[in-house]
Amino acid sequence: MAIVINESAKPAEQNGKEEAKEEVKFEPVGTVCDFRNLYQTKPDEDGNRSWTRDLPSDLPEPAEDADSAQYALLVRKEKCYDGRKSLSVHSIVVQSEHLKTFLGKVLDNYPGVTTTLDRLEFTAPFKPFVHRWEDIIRLRDEETDPTTKTHVDLFYRIVDEELRDVIDCKKDLVANGVITFPLAWTIMEPHDVVVSSVGGLLRGHQFDSMVLTKCGWRLYADHVEFDGSRFGYTSETFAIPTFTGTVPITSLPIFPLKYHPGKESIRQILAARGKRWEEHKGYHFKAYDGPAISRDYHEDDPNARDTKYHVKGRIIIDADAYNIFHPNGTINVDSNIEEDELTDTQLLLASPMIYGYSLKDKEWLIFYLESSHEITWDERAFESLVLPKEQQGLKEVILGVAKAQSKRLDSFDDVVQGKGRGIIMQLAGPPGVGKTLTAESVAEVMKVPLYVMSAGDLGMEASSVERSLKQILKAVPRWGAVLLLDEADVFMEARDARDLARNELVSIFLRMLEYYEGILFLTTNRAQNIDPAFESRIHISLNYQELDIASRRHIWSQFLTRSSEVFTDEQLDQMAEVPLNGRQIKNVIKTAGLLAWSKEVELGYEHLKTVLALRDL
Repeated sequence: MAIVINESAKPAEQNGKEEAKEEVKFEPVGTVCDFRNLYQTKPDEDGNRSWTRDLPSDLPEPAEDADSAQYALLVRKEKCYDGRKSLSVHSIVVQSEHLKTFLGKVLDNYPGVTTTLDRLEFTAPFKPFVHRWEDIIRLRDEETDPTTKTHVDLFYRIVDEELRDVIDCKKDLVANGVITFPLAWTIMEPHDVVVSSVGGLLRGHQFDSMVLTKCGWRLYADHVEFDGSRFGYTSETFAIPTFTGTVPITSLPIFPLKYHPGKESIRQILAARGKRWEEHKGYHFKAYDGPAISRDYHEDDPNARDTKYHVKGRIIIDADAYNIFHPNGTINVDSNIEEDELTDTQLLLASPMIYGYSLKDKEWLIFYLESSHEITWDERAFESLVLPKEQQGLKEVILGVAKAQSKRLDSFDDVVQGKGRGIIMQLAGPPGVGKTLTAESVAEVMKVPLYVMSAGDLGMEASSVERSLKQILKAVPRWGAVLLLDEADVFMEARDARDLARNELVSIFLRMLEYYEGILFLTTNRAQNIDPAFESRIHISLNYQELDIASRRHIWSQFLTRSSEVFTDEQLDQMAEVPLNGRQIKNVIKTAGLLAWSKEVELGYEHLKTVLALRDL
């Protein structure tokens, strides 16, 4: 809105001087309570448009008015160029309340459709009608209200005429178990259970939607995941590349379960696996033999690729710890499932993957549920531990203290809360006399994980050692595991004023141990060089001696009981005379076993003699 101010014009002078001009002034920006219409112009030769205040002279009359509002349906059509008809239906506006009620039953729970809207509009290709066509026919036949029946029949005639070719083609394809690329959307109804193959295993998803791209169809589907504290849905993307002609429905990378010829047996398999998967929430200690996946990259890295492993050993299943300690990728759910127990349908959608830690590989990995199984425990592991006669009583002390600590029976706490709550046991002695076996046996009898680390795992830089130790000392107690720091000399030897770098490592290690709450075994070959500060932190110290003949004979006997061959007392006595430690005895038996295998015979005394003789060369 412009305000025009007329100034008094100066008298016109006969000599031709200018007359006074009008001056236009405007209000400050945005202060006039009114609006101004602007209209888009026609495109120029380059396709560009601009805006003008002038009302176009060729405006059409609005099609939707009081007159059109009377009708049950508005059917909007456009020119068609497929060669079969001149017009096709672009969209349908449902205005009949009777029809809205009817469609509310037909499209119940169909995502993205709210039939109670004042303006209910559907656009081509009318996916909801194609997916629920059988329901339309059934409910139309069941309708008893005369007015509704009339409106439904009208709706049916219009939609049937428009969709008949697509629906008939879909039925024909499905009857033959095949599908074409253009009509792949017709068999994909939202919320249907669809299946894909991961690692050769069928897995279930809930189909959400699909869009057409230059390379083919891009599909979005959800599966049930556990993020460490709750169940929820996680979305995945799949692709169906462009193809010509027809292909079997079951050959698609992802397809509806209802079209699989063995759908009932697959449903039972998915449900059983889902139930087992549901039981693996929380913490579990299992044996594993199979493929695993490392996802050690940032999720926003476009070039990221999973790394595949083969894992054979014991694993810890712990999705919560995976989220806490895994350096990059985490488990996320897009929407939560409120109930703690999954429904029958949700069991079909459960992930076949479990998240955790491989103790042997020291890696946070994604495992296949199918490859996990219960651990076969060695109930006699601790009994087989060989110690000198005068130290046999310490075996029971070690085991008893470890069991008590694992059950939190020791309520003692330091003056500073949280300090001094762990149990530290030092195992000192030469190699191969049973130090590592002691920690392994304790963990085996207690049926808990054994986490083995060495100086090599921690590194030698103070910052990396502190970071690694902090993570390990937090993770191990939550699993009730036994921690073994093998060959810990570098962290335990007496500090030297000339070696500041190693002094820092020792100080870090001492400080971290103060707040450790679990069971820790330290093995060392040089107990006499231990830093004095460690002496006050070690609860039990066990010094191993070189194996005597009796101990060596006992070890030979234990290892050879697994062989089908019977060894005489004389043969055992002769082998015990050879001054070997436990690790060397084990290696001799393994090498002799390979020698026997190569000759396709059972392990015998002659094979052991051969290997022992080679050691003297």
